[in-house]
Formats: sequence, C-alpha cells, structure tokens
Amino acid sequence: MNNPTSPARSSARSSASPVATAIRYLSIAVGSACLLLAAICFAIACQVFIQTGVFAQSYAMVCLISAALGCLALTLARTWK
Repeated sequence: MNNPTSPARSSARSSASPVATAIRYLSIAVGSACLLLAAICFAIACQVFIQTGVFAQSYAMVCLISAALGCLALTLARTWK
C-alpha cells in the first residue's frame, strides 16, 4: 500500500536544483572571504594605530564594507532555496 515513489512522499523531500546549490555554496565562499578580508583589514588598522597613533581610515572603511558584504552574502546563502 505504501508506494515509496508516491507524490506525497517525494514532495516531502526538498530537492534543490544544481544552480541553486552552486549559488548557495558560492555565497558561502564569498561571504567567508569578505569576512576574512575584514578581519585582516581590522588587524592592519589596529597595528597602524598602535605603532603610529594615527587612525588608518582607509583600512577601517574597507573593513566595514567587506564585513557588510560578507554578512549579506552569508544571509543570501542561508535564505537561498
């Protein structure tokens, strides 16, 4: 009576298309790379400030922008179906 290929059973499984899966993994990779860049820029800005006492505004701006883009990319990866 229970047919494993019945529509009720196959619709319960979520099958994502290969393109959606590729976009999701690419978003994870890009988001992680952006957050890594943000961490590196933050470390450089802190190092410049410690050594010279001058705030490295360019590194801080790159840090903020890449952190925002990284968070957006990871949010896209989480919500993309």
